[in-house]
Amino acid sequence: SAVDGIATVAKKTFTATDKNPVRLKEGVDYVVIDTGDPIPDEYDCVIMVEDLIWVSQDEVEIIKPAIPWQNIRQIGEDIVEGQLILPQSHRIRPADIGALIAGGVFEVEVYKKPKVAIIPTGTEIVEPGEELKVGDIIEFNSRVFAAQVEEYGGIPTRFDIVKDDFEKLKDVVDQASREYDIILLNAGSSAGREDYSKKVIETLGEVYIHGVAIKPGKPVILGKVNNKPIVGIPGFPVSAYFIMENIVKKLVNFVQGYDRKDKRYIEATLSKRIMSSPKYLEFVRVKLGFIDGKYIAAPIERGAGTTMSLVRADGVLEIPEELEGYEKGTRVNVNILKSEDEIKNTILCIGSHDLILDIAADLLAKRGKFTLSSAHVGSMGGILSLKDRETHFATIHLLDVETGEYNKSYIKRYIPNRKIALIKFVKRIQGLMVKKGNPLEINSLEDIVKKGARFVNRQKGSGTRILLDYELKRLGINPKDIIGYEREEYTHISVAAQIAKG
Repeated sequence: SAVDGIATVAKKTFTATDKNPVRLKEGVDYVVIDTGDPIPDEYDCVIMVEDLIWVSQDEVEIIKPAIPWQNIRQIGEDIVEGQLILPQSHRIRPADIGALIAGGVFEVEVYKKPKVAIIPTGTEIVEPGEELKVGDIIEFNSRVFAAQVEEYGGIPTRFDIVKDDFEKLKDVVDQASREYDIILLNAGSSAGREDYSKKVIETLGEVYIHGVAIKPGKPVILGKVNNKPIVGIPGFPVSAYFIMENIVKKLVNFVQGYDRKDKRYIEATLSKRIMSSPKYLEFVRVKLGFIDGKYIAAPIERGAGTTMSLVRADGVLEIPEELEGYEKGTRVNVNILKSEDEIKNTILCIGSHDLILDIAADLLAKRGKFTLSSAHVGSMGGILSLKDRETHFATIHLLDVETGEYNKSYIKRYIPNRKIALIKFVKRIQGLMVKKGNPLEINSLEDIVKKGARFVNRQKGSGTRILLDYELKRLGINPKDIIGYEREEYTHISVAAQIAKG
């Protein structure tokens, strides 16, 4: 029975109407039945309890006829004996478990989850929480790998750090290859004097590939030891991430017997030109926004070691080997790292960097619905993105060197004949950043030249750079006389970090 009610013979109900109800007696015309109960052979329909008028404890009236097999689930209606419930190499979902049990299948043969050994290497790396000395690097790649392997369906085991010692590394890899299904060897895959990964794999097994045409991630090693696959992964965090996502993920999936094609793509318009080498498949991290009915992709940092570029990225643009890049305005396919709803609820800001943007993003995220995503390309980059309708708003502080006025003349020049709201957001004081205590006693731009101090600059097109060049010209200082004038950083925090390091 599909419902609670009574089982009866449909023919006995055919004359039932609201003016001429049909009366049925329990034990003679019907039996009471509950959902899921089998139907006695002498009955061919079920009338649900809501359609019954109880005359007495054992008599009911009905005012509309039933039809044969009404509210009856037929044998084999859901699953028939011999029917295929799940095909081979199918990843079992919660609903599949119900179907298997309903079909009388209580045990199935499955691929085991692969055990993955993760071996971090390097004399320079230390565990989180250890006291840092000059040259030490906190080891975190292995923790990222472990989380990724779990996400792929594997069982990760992280080994202790192995210092740059050939014999020690060889022993650890040999042990891992006997106990685990896949070995990930982090760092040491390049060609430096202490990069032992390739030599260890060659000694214990076989190297199939050393170096692939992708960027970042080129120095990857693929081989086998004791008939177990081993991957030598570069130490740079971004390189490591893309090797995990594009090689290790496929390997873990293959061992589990299935091929997950779970990358999601959208078509987006590039906010600026991107150059690339035709020798490599390059992965470029991008910020994404939905503006005027189309997706906009704003490229961010491209270095192999810029960990925050992965945190800040909304998507990844893959530039094929044969291309030298894309022009601004090109429509490209972007692998999205967030849902489309999240991207559509993202407020995109392109322009000058300021710490208050991080504070604003944090406050907005706390409220729940919208998020703020910013790409730091400088004030000029921001105003040009606003001109081309590639950002929701731009943060700018552009000095007109002729009038001494900020911002208005640039808006009139670059975005004429459009209604633009110029909002005074924050007021800030700009000056020279120096090391704590100002050991060189630098108090002016002239002091930088007189004392031969090292300088780090903001990038061309930033409001800070325009202001600096204006002041240098006003003071008659040749930029070539400043050591480091050509060295550029994209944020004030990056500048401060360089100064702090000396």
